[in-house]
Amino acid sequence: MIFLKNISKEYKNGVRALNGINLHIEKGEFIYIIGPTGSGKSTLIKILDGEEIPDSGEVEVAGVNVGKLKHRQVPYYRRKIGVVFQDFRLLPKLTIFENIAFALEVVGKNKREIRKRVREVLKLVDLEEKAKSFPHELSGGQQQRAVIGRAIANSPKVLIADEPTGNLDPDKSREIIQLLEKINEEEETTILMVTHDSEIVNTVKKRTVALEQGYIVADIMKGGYIKHD
Repeated sequence: MIFLKNISKEYKNGVRALNGINLHIEKGEFIYIIGPTGSGKSTLIKILDGEEIPDSGEVEVAGVNVGKLKHRQVPYYRRKIGVVFQDFRLLPKLTIFENIAFALEVVGKNKREIRKRVREVLKLVDLEEKAKSFPHELSGGQQQRAVIGRAIANSPKVLIADEPTGNLDPDKSREIIQLLEKINEEEETTILMVTHDSEIVNTVKKRTVALEQGYIVADIMKGGYIKHD
């Protein structure tokens, strides 16, 4: 599903964000990406969603050679990728139904398909009763559920969740993890979750990839087996 081979990236200011990264993620996996600020997590996400191009190495996601994409091809590629941010980024003047529908409208789905899929998504993220509500009328946890719903509206093969629990209390954070697990299982979506939340990593155990100064320093399977030296 996701293959990164010898990926390196250095910015114009001389910061070397990634150093020879090798990573293989199978279809349907749920993994955590952890590491301190400046470890390369954000650059890794940007490379996976086509925002940045690596200086060297190969990136393949869902059968697409991401590093070879032309600028005009990136929006089409991103239809296979869902991204969730911690700052919500919902459209404030649209209802929750309309926010999720918008993700389908921009890819040309017809109204019947849109209504059907939005209802499915609202049920999946447990927001059926909030369909006509506006973002400001929802709690933080509900807003994050709506963001996740919008991100999976197009049934992406990969969902990247960037600190999805960063603005939530522990109880709401656990609810979001449970939702992501549900999506991983029911939608068969491969999930990469970037997090600083050590409590989640230690209690809801998943494969965990640790970055430090642009290197993968550990790749720990759910049972504790370290794959990288």
